[in-house]
Amino acid sequence: MRIIFVFAFLLVSALAFSQNDTIVVKNGNVLYGEIKKLRSGVLTMETPYSDSDFSIDFSEVTQIKIQKRCFLILSGGRRRTGYVKSKSANTFTFSDNNGTTEVFDISELIVLDEISDRFWKRISGNIDLSYTLTKANNASQLTVGGGLAYRGPKWVFDASINSLDSNQDNTAEIQRTNITSEIQRILPRNWYLLANVSFLSNTEQALDSRYGIRPGAGRFLVLSNKLSWGLNAGLNFNIENFSDATPDNQSTELFIGSQLNMFDYKDWSLNTNINVFPSLSESGRWRIDYSLDMKWDLPYDFYVKTSLQFNYDNQAAATGSDFDYNLTSGFGWSFN
Repeated sequence: MRIIFVFAFLLVSALAFSQNDTIVVKNGNVLYGEIKKLRSGVLTMETPYSDSDFSIDFSEVTQIKIQKRCFLILSGGRRRTGYVKSKSANTFTFSDNNGTTEVFDISELIVLDEISDRFWKRISGNIDLSYTLTKANNASQLTVGGGLAYRGPKWVFDASINSLDSNQDNTAEIQRTNITSEIQRILPRNWYLLANVSFLSNTEQALDSRYGIRPGAGRFLVLSNKLSWGLNAGLNFNIENFSDATPDNQSTELFIGSQLNMFDYKDWSLNTNINVFPSLSESGRWRIDYSLDMKWDLPYDFYVKTSLQFNYDNQAAATGSDFDYNLTSGFGWSFN
């Protein structure tokens, strides 16, 4: 009876062991567990012998084997969906459901996600907060930000919100709210289609609300394990309401945009985005929207973040300023 029990225990252990993902690092050590993702040159792995996930410098990995189907981004923006298994050091073999196989250098792998059957596991998010209270003039300022993202093999979705409320004695209240959501359909050769919906409310520019609807297309010009840079363009449809006597307005614009994302620089990352809007329906009018986010990662998914938002309009409301900016620093937390 004891022999049967021991045999059954070894059999179950062997089956569990065989279902683990595996990585081999340069010093020869082998790690077993469940690989969750590769981001910013860091491989995240859940192991049965630790309560917390391991973060492994991917440049130290020489072999990798993953049981589940994965979504990959390779250098040059090449995208694949299938299975990953190393048969020799510093390379891996990719295979898809049709039986097609390709061999790549392991250094070509930039992004990796296990494809989960559960939708929520494909979603990530963050929330950050900054608050300032000053005795002089009884001044206070609250800034709240957050984001939600979905990453799939063919679809990408991002949404973000930033809101500022500032009050002090003998001064008009300052408010600013910026909400953006964008969905992208990934195409071959680093191209993508996009649809963007945005909202801006801004007391400095006497802007009660500006709704924007943007269809367009873009292409990544650089996509490596340290940064991505791309361009996009299309049309923008504006609906504007002002807080002064300026008449409400609807207009059509071109938009030309560029985005730079730097992520494999140890604990910090940078994301900056600029869009220029020359008007098609209003002679001589043009606008600029610019944003910059710098983030320093802390333990347990917390971070410190500094953000800059800038808006320019050469035909702003009658009592509004041509431009407005918002520079904030705060503390945040991210999940997934």
